[in-house]
Amino acid sequence: MNKNKINEIYSKYEPHTGVIDEKILGDISLLRDTFETDIENAKQENRVLRIGIVGQIKRGKSSFLNSLLFDGKSVLPKAATPMTAALTKISYSEQPSATVEFYSKKEWNKVLEQARKVEQEEILYQAQLNEFQASKTSGLRRERGVRPPQKPIYPEESKACFELYQMVQRSGLNVDEYLDKEHVIEGTGSNETLISDLTPFVGADGEFTPIVKSSSLALNLPGLKDIEVVDTPGMNDPIVSRGRRTQEFLGQCDVIFLLSYCGQFLDSQDMALLAQNIPNKGIEEIILVGSLFDSALLDEYSNYDSIQQALPSLTTSLNDQAQSEVNAVCRQDELNHGGQSHLMQTLQNALPPIFVSSRCYDLAKKGDDLSEEEQHTLNRLNQMFDGFTFTPQILEAVANFKKVHSKLESVRENKDKIMAERLDNLLKGAERDLLQKLTAISDDITLKRNNLQQGDLAEAEKKQKELAERINAGKSKVSMVFDKYRVQIEKELHKAEQSIKQNSLSVKRINSQTGSREESYTTYSEVSDSSWYNPFSWGRTRNVSSTNYRTVNYTYANVQDAVQKLEDFVIETSDRLYQSSSQAININQFREDIKQAVRGLFDFSDPDFDPEMILLPLSNSVDRITIPTISLDLDHHINSIRQQFSVTEVEGDEIQQLRAEQARIVGILLTEITQEVSKCGSDMLGKISREEQEFLPTLIGDLESSIEQLRADLENKEQALKEYSNVLEMVEEDIRQL
Repeated sequence: MNKNKINEIYSKYEPHTGVIDEKILGDISLLRDTFETDIENAKQENRVLRIGIVGQIKRGKSSFLNSLLFDGKSVLPKAATPMTAALTKISYSEQPSATVEFYSKKEWNKVLEQARKVEQEEILYQAQLNEFQASKTSGLRRERGVRPPQKPIYPEESKACFELYQMVQRSGLNVDEYLDKEHVIEGTGSNETLISDLTPFVGADGEFTPIVKSSSLALNLPGLKDIEVVDTPGMNDPIVSRGRRTQEFLGQCDVIFLLSYCGQFLDSQDMALLAQNIPNKGIEEIILVGSLFDSALLDEYSNYDSIQQALPSLTTSLNDQAQSEVNAVCRQDELNHGGQSHLMQTLQNALPPIFVSSRCYDLAKKGDDLSEEEQHTLNRLNQMFDGFTFTPQILEAVANFKKVHSKLESVRENKDKIMAERLDNLLKGAERDLLQKLTAISDDITLKRNNLQQGDLAEAEKKQKELAERINAGKSKVSMVFDKYRVQIEKELHKAEQSIKQNSLSVKRINSQTGSREESYTTYSEVSDSSWYNPFSWGRTRNVSSTNYRTVNYTYANVQDAVQKLEDFVIETSDRLYQSSSQAININQFREDIKQAVRGLFDFSDPDFDPEMILLPLSNSVDRITIPTISLDLDHHINSIRQQFSVTEVEGDEIQQLRAEQARIVGILLTEITQEVSKCGSDMLGKISREEQEFLPTLIGDLESSIEQLRADLENKEQALKEYSNVLEMVEEDIRQL
């Protein structure tokens, strides 16, 4: 296998773009473009070991790396949002430096194209909303059942593009000056100065952050001397061009640390990302890491009597969950591929995972020098079990980074073996990748040729019409699935709302405390003011004051404690709502239930029924279904709280005033949170309704597309059959050679 072979195959199939799936050809083109770079990289002598940190967005990758490589220091800045994250490559150099890569003009134009579509839809929506509200306030009668316009829901990539576009608009940056270019930072003298100089390019509020595609850092850190680390922005990066860059870098990695959230370890998205990006890159060394263990502990601690019971029990439970997920995927893989999937074997070898908490590692290392967010986590941890306080030693044990460092050391020791096998693994991976793509072409062309050979257009249209009629007749069965999940969402959000209201009761309670302090007071006494030498002063007196001190007991309430309770309430509420909304629907089970409902409409044992006519369009339609989740605006709520209080303590009657103010703020928060929950709940339910309305028409539309393909083929049947046969002969020959 070499680049020439891949190029030869691509060139062979490119003239047949009219009949071959465009995406498959694009994937072969990408393999061709990256293969040579990957091979040349693997052949380099005396090169360093390259380690990739991968996972979905928001899985704590940067925090993990800061803990792993930089002893908990925040060397790698976190992006403002997943939309602004960029890939970062980190290596060693005595003289710190950095190179920033901006988007190309072509890539940025694609960002602008999607962003402006969103902008136009937002303008239209706002105009419709203003019109609706104007009619409401003016008292005009509206037709019964008329509702406010639905807020548009956009694909993740469109939202990401719009966010980058807005950031550029706010900063006033002249983007054209930087596209297709790189910016080098050097001569800084220290790691700290370099990171500071890099902030405008990768920081949360950096002027150039929205147009940066990737960055390379060379730092003077001894721990990096024999390795190079790639910190990916998230394998499900919504920006396609950045995702492509991530895939290119992964092809040059020897080892992968896969981060997956403990609470949903190796979920279907993780597995899909792995299947899409890892198997054919020749990477044999995968280290599974369960991130955010502290979050899982805070979610589950109430099920245990003590921390001594919680830690081993929760770890065992998470291990069992991970094994169960991998086993389930392996069973499915056995049905689909006869159990020969290379990825499944690699994953089984990687179990059990290492469960870590970067936050606990940071808390253990920083002592009292904590940020507000870190202090909040520590407070919550210390409140879990009565009489138990987390010491730095216990926090470090919970963080579990000794196991990660041990694994990293083991990888370093096996560096020569890993790198010696890398080239062979890469060649085998490319062969597997190409074989899969050729098989996909074969399956697609075979189905199209069979449709063309087996029937005329009238017969095909008749079958398609029968399928559509059966689908429409079974609409109620499909609706039952949507109804089931609508009820599930309402129940889950109602339960979350009731729990939030219950929690708010304790937030209203402000405990007063007693204290003592030294107070000064003044006493006055009358003394003689006469003098023996002045007869006129005889009998005269004057008042003399003296300062005295006494211990006074008093009752007070700590205002900052009250503020902390409010902030904790908002943060915990946000966590609860996000979890509730993301767990209200198991999207994969939802999709599977819909598939089963549609499959139940057909008799697969009927010899006249061609299952391929329905199964592929059904799978395509179901895979398009997405459901939004709830996310509160924390900064808004917390800033609102802080503006209400300016002093640190109150006494006497002011304590009651503080309690009244606390209750008032809780009431406002509950009202705002309830409104947000209601709105997001409506968005989720509205999205399900729209999915329901669009699902069957989309499915039928996909069926009609296959008929249109057949119609086009029948116009020149002989030529179409010849082309299909030629392509199949080429595919069979290429598969045989591979």
